[in-house]
Amino acid sequence: MIPLRVPLMLCIVGGLLLALLCGAPQLQAQALSEAQIKAGFLYNFAKYIEWPAEAFSSMEAPFVMCLAGRDTLGASFDSFDGRTVHGHSVAVRRMGGASEDFRGCHILYVSESEQRRVASIVRGSQPALLTVSDIDGFIDMGGGIGLLNADERVQFEVNLGALQRASLKASSQLLKLARNSSSMRGKN
Repeated sequence: MIPLRVPLMLCIVGGLLLALLCGAPQLQAQALSEAQIKAGFLYNFAKYIEWPAEAFSSMEAPFVMCLAGRDTLGASFDSFDGRTVHGHSVAVRRMGGASEDFRGCHILYVSESEQRRVASIVRGSQPALLTVSDIDGFIDMGGGIGLLNADERVQFEVNLGALQRASLKASSQLLKLARNSSSMRGKN
């Protein structure tokens, strides 16, 4: 009887391995793109940061996620339109040229195409606006949260001083996940 069990076990294990190998392309197709990951970070930042009540004109006012510059997030960014954050329906907006007014935005993602004017965007941002970007040195320029690629994954850094100046409060869970946080950056 033992000789019959070994071949049966080998068939079962072999069948499982074959099923896993045949399913591998499907698993790879389900892997998230960098744009999806960054958009997911934006949505989660919204959930783990507290905005002051005066950031919303009413209880029904939307939570506005804005993108400045060339759109590198695409449909991943659009997927949050209509979801809810802190009891507010999410509205997604893409911003235009250099004279764009960011009033009404709660999160502003500054794309790499805006690198030349990032310092003026950050300096001109109003209270209750979280600025996020993947531009190198973003938090050193006064931005709120900087996204970066390190160790083959997307990570983030938090500028506590920028959040404080914007009257925003990050949860301790968010700060624990940050690669690092600093309260001394961006004090121009």
